[in-house]
Amino acid sequence: MLNTIPLYYLSFFKVSSSICKKITKLQRNFLWGWDSEDKKIAWIKWDSICKPKVEGGLDPKQLDSFNKVLLDKWKWRLGSFENDLWKNILVSKYGSWRNLFDPTTLRHVSRW
Repeated sequence: MLNTIPLYYLSFFKVSSSICKKITKLQRNFLWGWDSEDKKIAWIKWDSICKPKVEGGLDPKQLDSFNKVLLDKWKWRLGSFENDLWKNILVSKYGSWRNLFDPTTLRHVSRW
């Protein structure tokens, strides 16, 4: 549940480390019930919460690496599937799909 809210944005946009830290802080505050005025007791360490579910944790993702994996999945799909409509639209707009990942040619346009 802690990962579902940022999932959409992480799958389309490269997120800075400061944003990842803010999202993690929101997840922690949600879990521990903190608000702007009150600070409640954190009964469980964040390290324990970050453990995999099989070890008794909630398994929240490391957002910066999770973001990279989700973006790399789009790269894989671009290279793997042939005649998908969304791929044809990107190729018609940017030329080759490989141009989407060339930082020198895309300084003034959206990557997607």
